[in-house]
Amino acid sequence: MAAQPLQAGRRRRFEPIDHDTLRRELSLNRQHMAHADSTIRSALRLRNDSVARAMADGVPVAAIAEAAGVKKLEIRRRIAAGYTELQPAGWPAQAHLRAVRGHAQDLAAAVGQKTGLEARRRSLTVMALKTGQLDLFEVASLAAVPPERIRKEMRGITLRSVLVEERA
Repeated sequence: MAAQPLQAGRRRRFEPIDHDTLRRELSLNRQHMAHADSTIRSALRLRNDSVARAMADGVPVAAIAEAAGVKKLEIRRRIAAGYTELQPAGWPAQAHLRAVRGHAQDLAAAVGQKTGLEARRRSLTVMALKTGQLDLFEVASLAAVPPERIRKEMRGITLRSVLVEERA
């Protein structure tokens, strides 16, 4: 929805989305969130696989941690611990680091996409509840989020504090 132009001496009025569009947007957002979760899991698995391959080929942990964007301790204790029987592939260190860096960037992009989708869901939720178009349990059902979490997210949020943009 496009923001309405401000008029002198008047507050901006918030024009709500109609009931059916709001329901459709919430359910579509739920589907996009499920896809984003799946993408994050895949990207995380690929990053961890490439980190483990690099560890098996003897690439220094500090270089791997820098390429992956995580702490050295996390590389040693969490990621590499799950791949103890991996055989060395014989790749050069730069090839491993390039792969780790690429998978880490893919993971960061997937997390960024999910963050945007969460903000969109929050905006739709605020619009639905503050305008009275949907009740808490209907919003929770459409968004696949527990009602308690929606209540917690809604604390201190006003209708004017969110901007619901139309999807292109």
